[in-house]
Amino acid sequence: MLTRTLSVAIVAGLAAAPVARAAAGGGKSAATITASFADSCQDFAAHSSKDISHVELHYADGRVVKDESISSHDYAIDGGAGDAIEFALVKSGTTSEQFDCVQSNGAPTARLEIKTPPIGQTVADCFPFWAGGLSCEQSSPRTVWTSTSEIPDGGGTDSGILHWVCGGVGVPCPSPSLPLTVSFRGTSSSDPDGDIASWTLDFGDGTSVSGSWSSAPPTEVVHEYPNFTGDAYVITLTVTDSAGQSHSDAMRMGTVDQTPD
Repeated sequence: MLTRTLSVAIVAGLAAAPVARAAAGGGKSAATITASFADSCQDFAAHSSKDISHVELHYADGRVVKDESISSHDYAIDGGAGDAIEFALVKSGTTSEQFDCVQSNGAPTARLEIKTPPIGQTVADCFPFWAGGLSCEQSSPRTVWTSTSEIPDGGGTDSGILHWVCGGVGVPCPSPSLPLTVSFRGTSSSDPDGDIASWTLDFGDGTSVSGSWSSAPPTEVVHEYPNFTGDAYVITLTVTDSAGQSHSDAMRMGTVDQTPD
């Protein structure tokens, strides 16, 4: 009976030994590290199957920043302007990985909008113009932003034109000329890298304005046309990113006198 008991004990001991060795070996196994960049290589995030012990960031301007106090499975940094990272070194356990950031340099997309009355079916608001485009009463308050893509372009002779109309019922046209103050904006423009740097707005009357996207974005640009009559003006918004890539969005705008003969 004693011999039998010892035999079981020995077998149990042999079974336990490999498990212990496997655990010890697992502690020396390679870590799996993943990482990603965002916001034009200014943001960096890494995740490892083991604690990250060391991150070394190499910036495009030559700086090298090391962090050896992480002791976590995750690491992240949110950079700002001028903090573009060329590559990052991440160490976790016995594993070291280098991650390079390749700028996509996607081009921006400009989106020009004009402030109009609420779009409705009355003379006091806006309605589709009979020859195409959109008609808005000049004297109505400006409350809604309308983009170029929202102006009807059905193939008529005036398609795609925003008309400021006057001369309807109870709304006489000013005489002899038509001063008109209009608000534009371009802040709905976008860029896949989030790095729009500047903008320019050409009012189509020989004048324009421009500015920095970060310090003076085109949230609402007010312009007065002192003698706005007749032919359509072409208003053009152009946005440019930090890589020098540009895109433009244009809107045609005119006036219509609907005074009965």
